[in-house]
Amino acid sequence: MSKLIVQSEKCIACGKCYLNFPQVFDCEDDGIAFVQEDATEQAQLLARSAIFDCPTRAIEEVDDTSATSH
Repeated sequence: MSKLIVQSEKCIACGKCYLNFPQVFDCEDDGIAFVQEDATEQAQLLARSAIFDCPTRAIEEVDDTSATSH
C-alpha cells in the first residue's frame, strides 16, 4: 500500500493541494501543506494528481511502511 506525503521543506504554501483535495490535504497556520491523518486510502488514490500539480514537487507517494506525516 502507498501513501501520500508532503515534504514540508519543499512546500511553498501555494494551496493547490488543499484547495483541490480538501479531503486529503490541510495546511498549517503558515500555509504549509500536510496529509490529514484520517485521509482514507481511497481518497489518497483519487488525489494522486496533486503530485503532478504541485509546482515544487513537494508531494510524493511512498510505501506506507516508510511514510511519515509532516
